Amino acid sequence: MRENSSSVDYATNYREIYQQRLLESDCEALSNSALGAARESTRPSELVEVWAMIGAKCAATPVSQELSNKYPAYSHLMELHLKDLMKSMALEETCRSWSGECEDFVLLLERLYQTADVQEQQLIISVLPLLKSPERFLYIATEAARTNIVPVFSALALNNPFPQEHFSENQWNQMVLKTIFVGCNIAQIVGLHERHNSALSETIFQYVRERHSAHRSVPSAVVELCERQLTESCQLQLNTIKPDLRKE
Repeated sequence: MRENSSSVDYATNYREIYQQRLLESDCEALSNSALGAARESTRPSELVEVWAMIGAKCAATPVSQELSNKYPAYSHLMELHLKDLMKSMALEETCRSWSGECEDFVLLLERLYQTADVQEQQLIISVLPLLKSPERFLYIATEAARTNIVPVFSALALNNPFPQEHFSENQWNQMVLKTIFVGCNIAQIVGLHERHNSALSETIFQYVRERHSAHRSVPSAVVELCERQLTESCQLQLNTIKPDLRKE
């Protein structure tokens, strides 16, 4: 596990944004009630009941421009409905207050993830860095990395520090490649440059070469990432096709 400030910063800003959005709404009493109920939850069905209460009672509240401007790097959290943020904080409260065996909570969250809808899976993935001992939830993150549901995959791959800190090199490389394949913006991957490695450069080079052969474009950011740790021979090959390479 890699220790750095990414998850700390993410968790701090996540909680601050939630509190600020509560202040802009009239849902503070609902939040207190929901978090209190979540604190007592010991089964997936009980947490589902808390989520249902939040979904039924939390009204849609627009985000102020002032708040959006204050957290420009967290626009994805501004796009979430307040009820989804509240559900994620209820989940964190259950984890924080859990008094049973640690493994029991891991199993609870895995079952909850498996039965959740797409939006709920997204919020589970988004809150993983806030949970105590997040490395316990590697299975859930791995499932999100494998899914064909792009919004769920994006919740893990983009603006989320969990993969940077807990994925192996192979898991990391597969996630970055998939981000490229599905057309997401790799600049939003937390730790993109810190976790880069020569094996990833080589694989991206093969992708770039195939795209060039098919007369298809490649994002400039992908080419730049590819060049970070290429072997000399591959760099020479890339240099020969770069003048004709269609870039986005």
